[in-house]
Amino acid sequence: MALTDLEKGLIAAMEEFEIIDCHEHLGPEKRRTDTTVDVFTLFSHYTRGDLSVAGMSEQVYQSLFNQDIPLERRWQLFAPFWEQIRWGSYARAALLAAQKFYNVDDINDKTYQSLSAAMKKMNVPGIYEQVLRKTCNIRTALTQCGSTELGSPLLTPVMPMVYDLETWHAVSQPGLAPAANIRSVDDYLDAVRNYVVRVKSEGAVGLKMMSNPYAAPSREQAISAFERLHSGTESRLPVPNPLRDYIVDETIAFASKQDLVIAVHTGYWGDFRTLDPLHTIPILQRHPNARFDIYHLGYPWMREAIMLGKGFANVWLNLCWTHIISQRFVMIALDEAIDVIPMNKLLAFGGDYGLPVEKVYGHLVMAREDVARVLARRIQDNQMTESQALTLAHKWFWDNPKALYRLEF
Repeated sequence: MALTDLEKGLIAAMEEFEIIDCHEHLGPEKRRTDTTVDVFTLFSHYTRGDLSVAGMSEQVYQSLFNQDIPLERRWQLFAPFWEQIRWGSYARAALLAAQKFYNVDDINDKTYQSLSAAMKKMNVPGIYEQVLRKTCNIRTALTQCGSTELGSPLLTPVMPMVYDLETWHAVSQPGLAPAANIRSVDDYLDAVRNYVVRVKSEGAVGLKMMSNPYAAPSREQAISAFERLHSGTESRLPVPNPLRDYIVDETIAFASKQDLVIAVHTGYWGDFRTLDPLHTIPILQRHPNARFDIYHLGYPWMREAIMLGKGFANVWLNLCWTHIISQRFVMIALDEAIDVIPMNKLLAFGGDYGLPVEKVYGHLVMAREDVARVLARRIQDNQMTESQALTLAHKWFWDNPKALYRLEF
């Protein structure tokens, strides 16, 4: 459905907002400019999943990025699958980026070569400034690339929390503190705390975890599990993993005292049954003073995630990724969220991209459309004025993430 004049007006006003991008995987710009790019760079992130489901093998997918194979041959492999996925929200972000930055109306047999040439030309230092700052009006993007050495105020790090605590190798050589000498659970906790203090001093504003099921933490059970790994009695800890559950809980407690946000991946990814946002409830209850940023609005568990925002003062709801999963989903969810939760608890946008920085723009276009359509209906129903609607939008794109992450500009 075409945008109405009211919706276009709201979008135009939102384009003037300076915004905070609430979730990316962008690394330092040099990672991008050192990469040989072409049309397939635009399909190097989430569209990978759609291509796989459409029937593309992993071998063929990897060949798309093999510069030793002629571009024409790679396009021939890609084109039949492109026709299957081009109508999805993932693909739309790529199309919007191609139109904006490379002046092509479509990605097809006639344009892929000129598009590739234009991408190579633009892939130089300054591309982040051009895309993020000048085009998107992003002040900073909260990014998760595993490093705090980002080289630009356009990027603000959010770092990983503890993930792998299943084997002795993983426990004894923690990636977060590889030089640590781990002989006990307390040694591991010391390594975690040192890591948290270090990354905060280097500019990190949050730690990211997953919304997997976690059992109630038990120090005794954690020590027992540690000793079984250490002695070789057990080669891999089962699920539930009492060592992981205890360490994660202690990390949340310490990080919150350091004033870091706990970002939580919920919902969609792989066996998404393990990522139900409701898994976080016991943690939310144990840590009322921590601030939790619930990613992706729990997709596909929209109402469950909204209820977290309704019932817990320490929860914020983040629409990162969701606009490129399904715009229709986001509009339904956002409209319902206005009814249900306080308006200081919503974060409107996070592109969720790594290498294809251009697609941040495509995703942002879609996000503004979704917000405009929801707010326009509220205006037309006399539930708010246009000025009030834009005040809400500004909260979601700027005020709320700035307050949540204690960003100082």
